[in-house]
Amino acid sequence: MMMKAIASVVLALALGGVSEVAAYTTSTTPPRARAAPLKMGVSHSQWVGPAAASAAAAALISSAQPAYATIEEAAIKVVDTTYPIVTSLPPKDVAPVLSKAIKLGLSADPKALVNLIRAADAALLSTDPKALVAALKVVDATAEKALAKGALPPLADVEGVAKVASSALATTDKAKVKEVTNAAISLTGSLDKFQVG
Repeated sequence: MMMKAIASVVLALALGGVSEVAAYTTSTTPPRARAAPLKMGVSHSQWVGPAAASAAAAALISSAQPAYATIEEAAIKVVDTTYPIVTSLPPKDVAPVLSKAIKLGLSADPKALVNLIRAADAALLSTDPKALVAALKVVDATAEKALAKGALPPLADVEGVAKVASSALATTDKAKVKEVTNAAISLTGSLDKFQVG
């Protein structure tokens, strides 16, 4: 059960990293200042790893990319940076953080959550169906392989997920990606900050 959660986190990082990169590349405003990581009621050793992963991903995403950089290259950089951090976390330290994150997520304003779901749905519908199906097949195969072994997927598999996800994302309407980003920002603003800690 715990390995399933960790495998999901690694795959979410790959896909989340891709969407963060796309959101950044479609934004016309400068990146927002990132808040300090929140201590979620667990010991320092339990939250410093995820905080470092978030900081590393934010640094990669907000750093200037060369004009020739693609979404795929940026997604691979995010995966290559965060994967070692995630794999170094002991499973017993991941569960309390995930539990707190889920509890925090459930404190969101329902309207903001529905807006995010609608925006994500519109973005998915604007994606090339062949690219989307190809990405979902790779995600499914990677997750199945990892779960069958009871371990995290290898870095090469996570990079493969990032590649196909970024290929699909490249076909998504940029305005729809921006709507998802704005809805996600609105959702995070509606979270109950008192649930943290």
